[in-house]
Amino acid sequence: MRELDPFAFWANHASAIGGLGGEALSPDPRYCFHTTYTDVRPGPARFDLTLRKARASRGELALRIHAFRPDTGENASLVAGARLVVAVDDPRDLQISVPFSALRHVKYAFYGYFIEDSDIHVEGMAVSLQEFDGDVADQPEPPRSLLALSRRDHDVRPANALIHVVTPHITAPVSQDCTRAQMAELAVQWGPGQTCDDWAEAVCLNALRAYGVIVPALEGVVVGTCSPRFSAALALSGFVVEAVAAHPPPPDNSGLFGDFLVWPEGLWPEPDPAARWDAVRAWFGRLKIGGLGVMTCRYHPDPAKTSSSHAVEGPLITRNEIGKWALRLIAEGYSVAPLAFSEPGDLYPEADGLVRFALVAQRL
Repeated sequence: MRELDPFAFWANHASAIGGLGGEALSPDPRYCFHTTYTDVRPGPARFDLTLRKARASRGELALRIHAFRPDTGENASLVAGARLVVAVDDPRDLQISVPFSALRHVKYAFYGYFIEDSDIHVEGMAVSLQEFDGDVADQPEPPRSLLALSRRDHDVRPANALIHVVTPHITAPVSQDCTRAQMAELAVQWGPGQTCDDWAEAVCLNALRAYGVIVPALEGVVVGTCSPRFSAALALSGFVVEAVAAHPPPPDNSGLFGDFLVWPEGLWPEPDPAARWDAVRAWFGRLKIGGLGVMTCRYHPDPAKTSSSHAVEGPLITRNEIGKWALRLIAEGYSVAPLAFSEPGDLYPEADGLVRFALVAQRL
């Protein structure tokens, strides 16, 4: 474990947590801390934050892990995140850990800022880095896809802003829900009378094209049932496809890996949120490095904020839960297409009132 200076990146900037950081007023009044970018041993890792003897009547702290690859000249990108409610009745230590998967030749920094104003006072702050203590060569690594060598133009973007604010289209999908406008687009593309199941298959096919999965002989995994039209489209593209049952997911040592994975049928009704995440994680884990995955689910279109710190509970998937999946995938070494949640009036619900959502991710 390594102890890090929480304020080293902006040494002169005062923190929004009173009495911490530098002496100069920060240009961002929400800024709390920012470590320098540091090398991390490849493999599982985590940043730990401790606020000593914290007391506050209000406030929520957003935590972000940013990655920077010096040899590319690109901007830093988000790889993991979390939130911490700092309101406490009695002074006590507040602690949180944010895990991520460290890659070779990448530097990482830990950054925190207030989502809303807070009256917090603390006696001190500590940030530490916990690294994988084994040999990364001992970790089983998935095979590498030809897509890992493809042009970066097709990469799924690791969004610094998790929410996509541009109107989604079915022809060039991000991670998005089913809307009336997209169903109208689908009617033009495939003819009238299409269903939400047809929408799910169209999103999968269009995502493959949009993100560069166009090379014949690529190996694909189709999870669950699909229509003959969908199977024919994959065959026409020259892919080598293996169709597998959705439940249960294959274990890590199954040898089942694909250059792409599509699950148009989507996550089955599973009342346990932990089991839902296990299924999402297991199926995306069947991708080769560089491979692209598209899975759908049915969610309840509540108006709650995405990526809230509140626990994910109950039998129905929510926007919060999908946002948590995205952050967890990013932390485990995936690039996730930004989440495009539409306004309630624009959605195209199914008979039970639930809405289809397609999650798009690429394994890095």
